[in-house]
Amino acid sequence: MTTVAAVIAAFEPGPELMSVVEYADSQVDSVIVVDDGSPSRLRGGDGRVAEVLESCADAGVTVIESPENSGIAHALNTGVCEALRSGADIVLTLDQDTRIGDGYVDRAVAHLELARSVGIVDAVASPSVINDDVAPFWFAEKGLTLAFEPIQSGLMIPRGVFDKVGLFDESLFIDCVETEFYLRARAHGVHALVVPGTRIVHRLGTRTSWTPPRPLRWLLRGRGQDASIGFSEHAPFRHYYITRNRLVLYRRYARTEPLWCAVSVMKDTAHRARSMAVGSDRCAQMYMSAVGVWAAISGDIGKVPERTLRRSERL
Repeated sequence: MTTVAAVIAAFEPGPELMSVVEYADSQVDSVIVVDDGSPSRLRGGDGRVAEVLESCADAGVTVIESPENSGIAHALNTGVCEALRSGADIVLTLDQDTRIGDGYVDRAVAHLELARSVGIVDAVASPSVINDDVAPFWFAEKGLTLAFEPIQSGLMIPRGVFDKVGLFDESLFIDCVETEFYLRARAHGVHALVVPGTRIVHRLGTRTSWTPPRPLRWLLRGRGQDASIGFSEHAPFRHYYITRNRLVLYRRYARTEPLWCAVSVMKDTAHRARSMAVGSDRCAQMYMSAVGVWAAISGDIGKVPERTLRRSERL
């Protein structure tokens, strides 16, 4: 019988974490929550994070509290190592705000077994629907759909893949961590499969909206309709990591993954150009992106320097 453990990376978690735990706990054999050094927990704060983690522990969840904020890759690796040490055959990685749909784990396990039956020995499984949108996909392998850059949340990774590929790259800290793992896995012959009928609900950035100038409203939305345009954006500090880490990946995989690099450049440029043009904190976003470029050129890794964050906040 296949044993599945869920690993949930948390940072300043709120009460919604318990909902994520409950959704996962009903489908897996064990749940591990790793708190990535939440500042309010380390500094005492008002105790809300400690209360949430205590509630998880009371529910039978294994809770690991990191002594410092070391990034999502470190949190995931801590949980994965604990899951594998405890005998898990497959690890389900989740963010603290991700709820998996009914039957998610069973469908994913069955799909991995189907893949093995047709000769795809090494594979990871990812959802087919994210927030009611079809997850990005591209080619197929032996009739099974392959994911295009699957997100970390909802990823089902067998023990054999970790043995072959290794753990997540902690030098990236946050953002593109799953993408680097995915590209490294592809280099080792591992396929990322889209599992039909699987769904997750996951928060992707912060929702905001932009109302275009009056002359453009009629052209963009039509007379008499709501002229505002909704989209998701990230906090300014995330632009540092996204810019730096994607440039790092382009340098690493330009020769072996030219198609992925080309598509990624187009998608990322369009998404973040919109955010910097009409989103919130535009000056801070542009500043952090520029510093991210310099960090990639200079070979700086790990956590963004505190002085850079302070300058961004002043903008």
